[in-house]
Amino acid sequence: MSSKRCSMKSPMLLLVVVDVLLVEGVWKGYSRGGRWMEVLSGVSLEVGLGEVVAVVGSRLEGKTTLLKVAAGMERPDRGSVSLDGRDLAGLRDRSRSRLLGHEIVWIDRDGPELGLEVSKFVGWPLALHGRGRRHAERMAAQSLERVGARECMGRHWGELSNWQRVLVGFARAFAGAPRLVVFDDLLDALGGRATEEASDLLRSLVEESEPRCGVLMSASDMESAMFADRVWSITRKGTLKSLSGQPSDDADIIPFPQASEIDASVDGPATR
Repeated sequence: MSSKRCSMKSPMLLLVVVDVLLVEGVWKGYSRGGRWMEVLSGVSLEVGLGEVVAVVGSRLEGKTTLLKVAAGMERPDRGSVSLDGRDLAGLRDRSRSRLLGHEIVWIDRDGPELGLEVSKFVGWPLALHGRGRRHAERMAAQSLERVGARECMGRHWGELSNWQRVLVGFARAFAGAPRLVVFDDLLDALGGRATEEASDLLRSLVEESEPRCGVLMSASDMESAMFADRVWSITRKGTLKSLSGQPSDDADIIPFPQASEIDASVDGPATR
């Protein structure tokens, strides 16, 4: 059963948020060169339906590990991860595999194999979950058109610009009916205007999703996460520090612009 919490969106508006993802007291480490390296130390966070939650950190600080644990791709050493009240670590491998690509969608900057055709990348998970090849291809085309990437049909991942890869990643993520979408550094290094445009598009996709989903994303800089409802930074000790949304007492508060404050007339870059 999903948990609920209150979120203060403004001094006059208190919303009840239903959590789709709940990460509680997670520890994760690896053995490297004969030494045990603790990557995550007692990490906890929530992602609510309709929310975008970002984790900001530098390379090799553990944000990708956190996202993989949250998505059920890796098991935590301690702690729990639940999706809609289901303990992901307690599921059998086959059950977790069925969730990935269907209820949980993972998209990263590397994408699929460079030679994979775009429509197959967007549509293959739909086909695997009983939609049929033709229906999956039709939904893939609709999803690409929805994000403004219709021209990418028939092209291969290796032929796409960084901007086109972001659009195709969005199309793949929202082609079905996910409960949780996980983006690993997808919006990094786009530049100011492109980041704003991608952020507006992602916000629209989340708000229009039916049923409503939540988004957990990582970013290497604050610019890529400026539109998120809540932003955390991951420290070198493997803990999280709140940067916006629902801060702890000692958190650094950074004002983030609301969607209405972003110029809706920003022109999209032709090629990146």
